[in-house]
Amino acid sequence: MTEKNDTPKIGEKRQDTSQPVILPGIHRYQFFTNLKDRGWTMNLDRVALFGIVAAMLSDVIKPLLRGNPATIYCYECRACYATQDRCPVGISLQAELVVAGRVSDYDRFIRNGGLKCIRCGNCQSYCVQYLPLPKMFAVMQQETREAMKNGVIPKETLKRALAQGLVGKEYIDDLVKAIA
Repeated sequence: MTEKNDTPKIGEKRQDTSQPVILPGIHRYQFFTNLKDRGWTMNLDRVALFGIVAAMLSDVIKPLLRGNPATIYCYECRACYATQDRCPVGISLQAELVVAGRVSDYDRFIRNGGLKCIRCGNCQSYCVQYLPLPKMFAVMQQETREAMKNGVIPKETLKRALAQGLVGKEYIDDLVKAIA
C-alpha cells in the first residue's frame, strides 16, 4: 500500500479544491493560517524581507556609530526648505544634508553645499522635529573633512565642488590638499 504525499514541493502549485476561496483566486492556504504549505521563498520571500530589514538597520545603526543619531528622527518633511531666503550662504536643501549625514553620503553632502554651511541656526527654527541641525551639519562636516584626508571622496567631486563654490573658507585648505 502506497501513501500519497499531499505536501506540494517548492515551485509546484497546490491543487487543493477543499480549501475555501477567501477572495476570487485566493485560497485560505495563501494566508498565514497554514504555514506548512508555504515555500521557503516562494510566498513570503524571506530573502527580500531580510534585505529590507538589513537596509533599515543600516540606516539606524550607521548614524548611531558615527555620533550623529539625531539624523534618524528627520522624516524629511522639507519644512527646513523655507529658509532658502534666510540662509546666509544660500543653502536651499537642508533636508538633503540631513539625509546625507544619516547615510554618510559625502558626495551628496558636498553637492548640496554642506561644506559651506556656517551653522548659524536659521534652518533650525523651521524644523518641526526641533532637530539640532547645526550640530548635525557640524558632525557631518567633520566626517567629510576626515574622508577628504583619507582619500575616500573622489577627486572629481572635490574639483566640482571647488569650481561651483560649494566649499566654505575653513575647508578650502583641506580640499586643496586632497585634490593635490
